[in-house]
Amino acid sequence: MQTIEKIKTQTGLLHVPEDNGELKAKTSNENSHTDFLPGRKDHLPLLFRAVECARNGIVITDPLRTDNPIIYANPAFSQLTGYGSEQIIGRNCRFLQRDDREQVAVKEVREAISKEMPITTILRNYKRNGALFWNELTISPVKDENGRVINFVGVQNDVTARIDSEKRVQEFYSVISHELRTPLSSIHGALTAIEDGTAGKVNAQVMRLVRIAVDNSTRLMRLINDILDWKKLEAGKFKLSLATFDPAQAVESAINELQATAEAKGIVLEPRIMTHHDLFADQDRIIQVLSNLTANAIKYSSPNSRVIITLEAPATDTIRFSVSDRGPGIASEQMDKLFVRFQQLDSSDTRKKGGSGLGLAICKAIVELHGGNIGVSSVVGEGSSFWFEIFG
Repeated sequence: MQTIEKIKTQTGLLHVPEDNGELKAKTSNENSHTDFLPGRKDHLPLLFRAVECARNGIVITDPLRTDNPIIYANPAFSQLTGYGSEQIIGRNCRFLQRDDREQVAVKEVREAISKEMPITTILRNYKRNGALFWNELTISPVKDENGRVINFVGVQNDVTARIDSEKRVQEFYSVISHELRTPLSSIHGALTAIEDGTAGKVNAQVMRLVRIAVDNSTRLMRLINDILDWKKLEAGKFKLSLATFDPAQAVESAINELQATAEAKGIVLEPRIMTHHDLFADQDRIIQVLSNLTANAIKYSSPNSRVIITLEAPATDTIRFSVSDRGPGIASEQMDKLFVRFQQLDSSDTRKKGGSGLGLAICKAIVELHGGNIGVSSVVGEGSSFWFEIFG
C-alpha cells in the first residue's frame, strides 16, 4: 500500500471536506480548519489512519496522469476486491468491470468524471476470483486552491446482499401478484355468486359456510392488495388518476361495498352528507381510503352500534371526510403507531382482529399524495373518529 509519505510527496496537499460534495485542497503547512480536529496543526496522520481503518474501500486517483490511475487504495479495497496493492496501484478503476463495460452506471461515471462532478451510483464489478459484486460507488473530485481538479476520491461499498434481498422481495411480490391474486379472485367470485344466489339456491347451513369463506377471501384479497399497493408506493410507481367528481359518490360507494359486512354485525352505516362541492382527486383512491377507515370502524365497533361517515366542507377549498365509531377507543400512547407500516396496536383484541398493518399507512400515503392531511381523535371507552382532508 502507499505510505503516508508517498501520498504527501505526490500531492503536497492536505484534502479536507467541503460542504458541496467536493474536496478542497489545502497545503499541509496551513493552519486552517483547526476546528475540525481541535489543537492539531497537521491533520494528515490522523486522517490517513482513519482512511486505513475504514471498512469501505477507498481509492485516490490522479487525473493529471494518463488514464487517471489509482495512486492509493486502502486495505478495505483489497479485502473487497481480492487484489493486492501491487495489482491495484497504477491501474484505472475500470479493471474491476472486466468486459462488463456497457452498463448505464459505467457511462454515468465516465460522464461525471469528464465533467468533474461528484456522483453516487451502483454498478457491477468483479473480484479477482471472478465473483460478481454490486458496488455502491461514490466519486468526489478534489480541487486545488485554483479550482483545478487534481484527484478523485472513490468510496466503494459492497451492497450485493442488499441487491439480492431486493431481488428476492421483488420475486415475492411477483408471486403474490400472479400466483395468488388471480386464483383468489376467481375463488372469491365463485363464492360471491353462491352467496348472492346467482349460482342457485343453497340451504342455510351451506350459506353460513359460504359467507365465512367470502369474508376470509375478502380479507385475503385486501391483504394482497395492501402489500402490492405498498410496493408501488415504495417504488414511486403509485400513480393518481385525477378527475372532478362529487365526493358524495365516494361515500356511497364505500357504504355499498361494506353494507353486507356491517349488517352481519348489526351495525348501521349512517352517511351524513353536508356538501356536494366538487372534488378534484383520484376517485378510486379516495374510495379506497374511505373504505379502509370504514372497514376498521366496523371491525372494532360493538355489535348493534352505528358508524357515521361524514362529508363536509369546512372551508371553500377543503373537503373533509370522517368516519366515527363507538368502539373501544385508542390510548394516547398508541397514537404514534397508527399510520406506521407493519405496526398494530398492542392489545389482544387488535391481534384477534388481524390485518396487514399496512392499511392506515397506505391511507396516509394516498392522502399525502393528494396534498392532504389525515388524522384521528379518540377517547378510550367512547370511540374514535378518523378523518382526512383534501384541498383544492
